Amino acid sequence: MSRQCNQCGQEVGHEDLYCINCGVLLKKNEENNIQAHKQTEPPKGGLYAPLSLGDYLLIGLILAIPVVNIIVLFIWALDKHGNLNRRNLAKAGLIYLGICIGLTVVFGIGLVRAVRLDQRMYPEEKFYEYYIEHPDFEEWMQLPYSTDET
Repeated sequence: MSRQCNQCGQEVGHEDLYCINCGVLLKKNEENNIQAHKQTEPPKGGLYAPLSLGDYLLIGLILAIPVVNIIVLFIWALDKHGNLNRRNLAKAGLIYLGICIGLTVVFGIGLVRAVRLDQRMYPEEKFYEYYIEHPDFEEWMQLPYSTDET
């Protein structure tokens, strides 16, 4: 029986150790192919287990509690033996939290500077109100009839 080299596709003998075309060790390639074709199931629980819908619902419920959510995110992000998916979710949550805090600080500083500029420009705290007086239409517009007539 002949077989093919996995590297170049050349037909080689069944007992050949090396491919006559490219020189690749055939026995090693054969073992790699056997291992590649084996289907391995991920473990049911543990480090690489996918999170279920219930897990996501529980995580969302926990993250809805103020202050507790930040503590839990730090615990999950730093847990080396916990679920990898939950750890990555916690790291992403902390990154979003850092971005939000940074934007809040930037916009807060801008708001404080705007208030100080306003106080410097208008130190007497006067409120300027504009009244629009509506003109009396009879004074500037001649009506074709008298208003006294009925």
